This record gives sequence, structure tokens and C-alpha cells, in this order.
Amino acid sequence: MNLQGPALLEAIRYLPTIRSRQAELRGYSELRPSTKGIIHPIVSVGKLGRVDGVAQVLDTVTERIGPCFIDLNPHSGQTCADFETYADPSDNYGSWRELFAGRQGITPIALLRDGATERPFIRQVLLIEQAFGVVVVRTRRPAQDLPALQAALSAVDDVNNVLIVLDMGYIRGALEPKVAEARRVITALRLVDPTTRIAVISSSFPRAVSAYGDQSGSLEITERDLHIQMGGDEVAIYGDHASIYPEPFEPSAARWVPRIDYSLEDSWRFERRREDGGGFRACAQALMASPDWDEAWANDVWGAGKIRETANAHQTPPGFGSPANWIAARVNMHIERQSLAFSGLDGEEDIDPEEPLG
Repeated sequence: MNLQGPALLEAIRYLPTIRSRQAELRGYSELRPSTKGIIHPIVSVGKLGRVDGVAQVLDTVTERIGPCFIDLNPHSGQTCADFETYADPSDNYGSWRELFAGRQGITPIALLRDGATERPFIRQVLLIEQAFGVVVVRTRRPAQDLPALQAALSAVDDVNNVLIVLDMGYIRGALEPKVAEARRVITALRLVDPTTRIAVISSSFPRAVSAYGDQSGSLEITERDLHIQMGGDEVAIYGDHASIYPEPFEPSAARWVPRIDYSLEDSWRFERRREDGGGFRACAQALMASPDWDEAWANDVWGAGKIRETANAHQTPPGFGSPANWIAARVNMHIERQSLAFSGLDGEEDIDPEEPLG
């Protein structure tokens, strides 16, 4: 979005959050320009391949993503080598704030570190509000961080400049307690100011899908249920982790099975085929043969187009013989679906059929 200040926050209808990992950056970068024009994502900066300096990764994110909110990825194994430098509360998180001097279109999220004292956090919030016109605060522990969030709301110049993001993490199998926690925190924040702008993000995409079907299956997007049970758009902005499992885990040495996921508005459909069962091509053909397949959508959306290309090709397209680019395709399709669902558009008029996919 090419908006600034409170107008930017007011325009947000869907808030995807991604990490600075190749698959997620690729999936986002392949979105249609019309889709990029109606969203303003959060990007968490962490290691990007062999690049593990925050400033260097931020340069790549700025180039590939464009206007966005920037957070620091705090998860062990994913942090940049100089994470502690930029997450240091000294001088009211001065190193973090200075990183954004002269950078256009990107806005730092106010860092809320576990165990950090409240004063430098509050001062950071005020200084970001002053410098950028808006301030976004993301908490990964909404109940525990509630006092700090309330203090920030009480301290800012104008609550219209603030977006509080409650990151509920992985919610599959834990919907009821997550809904209850989000409701409690939202109620408490709106006691400070009833106009407080809040987004709730979560993910229900599992670490592995094999438990839901050895060959085929469908997974409900539980994030949508969370949003509905909280009261929908009247209560909070909908957000998610763009179909990515949000918790850190140690990679395993187990062999992967070729799989392609197809994103729908309220579910993900997947097909798995071992190499001796046809691999990625068989997965793509099965998805195209399913009643959920939308041929017209594949004409416009990069991820769906790659499924069709794979199904019709004698050989897997370059780069799509391993999981990473299929994760990118899923991220791409998921953000396209959710952006359209929450944009208020009817689904066709904003699409230019002559627009190149890149």
C-alpha cells in the first residue's frame, strides 16, 4: 500500500506475516501487483540462506517485498548473528530504530522482548510513533504482555496511530483456549481505549500433513474460525502466517515425499505421491482433476499456474523438483485467496487479464 500514517492502518483488512526465508519471500514476490496494492505485510527478519546480518537481510527484504512492517525473528536457529545488537533495549532500542533511517516504505515494529524492562519499550513506542506516524506492536505472548500493551496505549500521542498485533501462534487443536485468551486481552485493551486497533494473527498449517492423509487430504484453515469466533472484522483485523507452520523446530533427516498444496478460501487441499507413484506431476494432475480446481484462477495466480504447468509437462519445471518452491507456491496462493476474501472486492473487476505474472 502506498499510504502513510493512520490512513495506512485504517486501510488494512488482511495482515499476512512472513519470514525472510527464500520460499516465503518468493511466494510473496510473485503476487499480482493488484494484490500487493491492497496489503501491507509484516516481515520477520532472520537468517536468509548464508546471509545472517540484519541490515543485509533487510536490504533484500526491501527489494523483494516493498512497503511493509519489519520485525525481528527471535526464534533460536533462525535469528541473525547480530540479533542481540538490534534487540538491545539500550537507548530505547536505539540500534533498531537507527537501522531504518533513510529507508523508504518500511516501518519498524516496536520490539517487545521477554524479560525486558517496560520503560525502554514505552520510549521506543513513542519514538517510532513520532518518526513514522504509526507504531505497530506485536506480541507473541498476549496474556503475559498485556500490562506492557496497556501502558503503551496509555502513553502514545494518539491511539489512532497504533496497531496492536496479537500473535496466537499455532492454533490447530487449541482453538477454544486461544479464542478465550484473545477475547480477554482485547477486552482489557479496549478498556484503556475503546477505539484501539487490533489485529489477531495465527496459523493452523501443521509441521507435517501426513497425519491427515497419506495420499490426499483437506485441512480446514482454523485461523478463519478463530477470527469468526472472536467476532470477525468488527472486533479485530484478520491475519495469519501465510500458510506456514509458525513454531521453530529442528530439521529432521527423514526423506520427504513429493507433495503439492492447493489453497482455497477456507481450507488447504493436498496431494502426496512418492516418486514411484508419479511424484510432483501426479500430485499436480490429481489437483487439476479435483472439483476444487479453478482453471481461470490458474491463469492469473503464479502458484496455481505452476501446478498446471507441472501437470502438463513431461518433466518437472526447473526448481520444482524439491519442496521449497512448492512452499512458495502455497504461500502465494494462500495470500491471494485471503487478500481477495477480506478486500471487499467481488473477485473479478480488479484483475487485468493482460497483466504479466513475471
